[in-house]
Amino acid sequence: MPRHRRCLLLRGSRSATREAALAQLDAWGEATVLWIGEPSEQDRFEVVRPRRVSTVLGRSFDAVVLDAHDGIDADVLGQSQGLVWGGGGLLLRMAEPGAGPSRAARERLAAIPYRPGDVGTRFDAHVERALARAERASGLSAGPPAHVVTGHAEQARVIERLLRAWSGPGPTRVAVLADRGRGKSSALGLALGRLLARREPRVAVSAAHAAAVAEVLRFAAGERSPTFVPLPELVFGEAGCWDVIVIDEAAQLPVPMLRRLVERHPEAHLAFATTAHGYEGTGRGFSLRFLAWLERGPVPVQRLGLRQPIRWDEGDPLERMVFDALLLDAEPARVVPEPPAWRRVETEEPLEAVRLDRDALLADEILLRELFGLLVHAHYRTTPGDLHRLLDAPNLELHALRLHGHVVAATVVAHEGALPDALVDDVQHGRTRLRAHALPDALVAHLGKRGAGALRMVRSVRIATHPELRRRGLATRLCEHVHREHAPDLFGTLFGATPELLAFRRRMGYEVVRLSASRGARTGEPAVMMLRAESEVARALVTELRAELARDLPRQLELWRADEELLLDPELVEALVHGLPPPAGLTAAQRDQLSRSYAFGPRTVESVALALMRFVDAQRERLEVLAPSERALVEGRVLEGHGWRRVAKDAGLPGVPAAMRGLRRAVRRLMDDHLGLPSGESGPRVE
Repeated sequence: MPRHRRCLLLRGSRSATREAALAQLDAWGEATVLWIGEPSEQDRFEVVRPRRVSTVLGRSFDAVVLDAHDGIDADVLGQSQGLVWGGGGLLLRMAEPGAGPSRAARERLAAIPYRPGDVGTRFDAHVERALARAERASGLSAGPPAHVVTGHAEQARVIERLLRAWSGPGPTRVAVLADRGRGKSSALGLALGRLLARREPRVAVSAAHAAAVAEVLRFAAGERSPTFVPLPELVFGEAGCWDVIVIDEAAQLPVPMLRRLVERHPEAHLAFATTAHGYEGTGRGFSLRFLAWLERGPVPVQRLGLRQPIRWDEGDPLERMVFDALLLDAEPARVVPEPPAWRRVETEEPLEAVRLDRDALLADEILLRELFGLLVHAHYRTTPGDLHRLLDAPNLELHALRLHGHVVAATVVAHEGALPDALVDDVQHGRTRLRAHALPDALVAHLGKRGAGALRMVRSVRIATHPELRRRGLATRLCEHVHREHAPDLFGTLFGATPELLAFRRRMGYEVVRLSASRGARTGEPAVMMLRAESEVARALVTELRAELARDLPRQLELWRADEELLLDPELVEALVHGLPPPAGLTAAQRDQLSRSYAFGPRTVESVALALMRFVDAQRERLEVLAPSERALVEGRVLEGHGWRRVAKDAGLPGVPAAMRGLRRAVRRLMDDHLGLPSGESGPRVE
């Protein structure tokens, strides 16, 4: 009997589908069940809220129950199917056909000024179409599935190659890429177990979180077992203390962190495994961005793959249904003209630049697959959730270049800004954050430009060109098309900074106005904001921002270097400072205003680093009003420019987040004392 997994589609009210799911599971007794929904619904099984499903990745369950009454969450559906044992089932709880996504689900895509009723239902229609095509069961099997994982010849070959790589003198580099359920984690564990049974190497296993390596450690268990080591310890800890380092689900980790790991342990055996077509949408991005870099290094890289499923059998209907619904296997169009053919296209049959109609896109599944396949191939952050947004979000538009009817370049743009004055005021004072308005949120909240909230903006969210047609001017032509199609105050974009992308956008008339290293970005790449001004007021704004960047960037770079978690290549720094005006002075009024925007607003300490250093330096005699731990934070981070981890340790605090919160409170206290105000009278405060 094939170990195929079943999809049970349970339709009706939330209470009705809950009872139907429980009735199906009653016959299974002690089955392992994951219930994805609200904990209040039942207490028999392990429960996790949808936004927390990523914390159980790497585990397997007899059945997974998914509450989708508010509409399908594309990322959660993709996560869920990989958690089911072969022979088990996904119980998908949904409203009756035609009900559409709930108001709550639509609100998540209804960026101001749009309302929930403006949000499309195309993604819902696309999923319903995939469900109608899918092979579904009417009930679960007679009993829970046997937890049988039988290795096959393909996995055995991967294990042997891993052992050979790890048993030599080193260093070695191995990459294992496979879809979910192919035995990737068990192969790593079995190879480690056999290695440790023969020798006593120092082995570290890591991932985004400890739960993600549970399967590796389970299969590696023996007399000597490897241990989970948090990635920061490997990247920032002592170098040369590990012989073998294994990273599972590596595509979930920032590429710069993986590069730092390689550079930190040049003599070790390193193995990186990841999901090729996972819910993350990052497998191909991992290959393009990290493995391509690794293969340019001095140590040869072995790429190993697993195609045959191991936790379920080939032809699994649940996997087929989810791949169909989420386009996980979407690929760019097969369009590879030879150079002569391309020249004919240039002279006789120009590329067609179009604004894509999303209703027509939904009706043309081939075109939809080409478009999404192109975006996934080019962007490591593209997820199934992006499919939902590009189909239904009312503030997004799709533009493409088509060659013989096929998509060879595509971009997603967002309409942002033109915000109500009261909302801008709330953003400026940290009382709210803007959703789906990335440019005005950064300009108002983090750069203090209140007037920017009223400007009309068009942001480039994604841009991608066909992998076989790069460096032929397609991206330039597509950007020029977008510039002709819209007339905002400014065009803008936010992206992970590289010299190549900076140069491309600069050629298109964009200028760098901000370099961001939020806590999230600090473990990955710095995010750069580039703007192209179209109106007079926008040109004045960009000029002002460029002057402030020239003034503040040197101190910001010093702090990021101290953190060690954001080390910029000299080539990138040179590209960032290209064309900046001479640094301007900082008046006492500007110093106090910027410091106050950090103390009582949403700005980061790095964004006002120079002003804050000048303010604290002028208040040295008042530092005695601070508690010892607060004074250590102010002196360590603001005056001496030490890294956050050192500052937290010197202040006796448990970690970086506590140090960040403590520093803001300490600066508030100084600001209150400077203004002669009792604590609590300074207005809204951001923690």
